[in-house]
Amino acid sequence: MTAVETNRQRFTQMYLDAYRGDFALIREIMSPAFVCRNPLQPAHGIDDLLAMLQAQVDAFEDLEFTVRWSFASEDGFGIAYAISGRHVGPVFGLEPSGERFEVTGVSIHEVADGYSMGVYSSANFVEVLGAAGR
Repeated sequence: MTAVETNRQRFTQMYLDAYRGDFALIREIMSPAFVCRNPLQPAHGIDDLLAMLQAQVDAFEDLEFTVRWSFASEDGFGIAYAISGRHVGPVFGLEPSGERFEVTGVSIHEVADGYSMGVYSSANFVEVLGAAGR
C-alpha cells in the first residue's frame, strides 16, 4: 500500500472514530500546531478540536457519520460526508430540537509528513438544526 493510500485510510478512519467519541487517531494524526478553519467554529490546537467534537457527540443521539467520498495526495486529504442523528443537546448556539437531522459537509486537510497541519471545513449544521428547531 502506498503512503498516500495509507493516509487516506487513516484519515477516513479518524473521522469515523471521532463521531463515535473515540479521539485516539486525532491525537496521533493532528500536528500540535493544528488549526481548524471552520466558519461556524474555528479551533486552534488539538484541545479546541476535541472540545468541538465532544460537544457534537454529546448533543446528538443515534449519531451516524457516513463517508460520501474521500481522496488523498502527498500533501492533502479531503472528505465529503453526511452526519445524521437526533438533536438532543445544545450545540453551535442552538438549543436541542429533539428532531432528527442530516447535515452534509466537506473537509480538506493540509498534510505534512503524515500529520494534519490544518483543515478547511464546512457543514450546514446551523441551517439544518435551526430549521428543525422552528
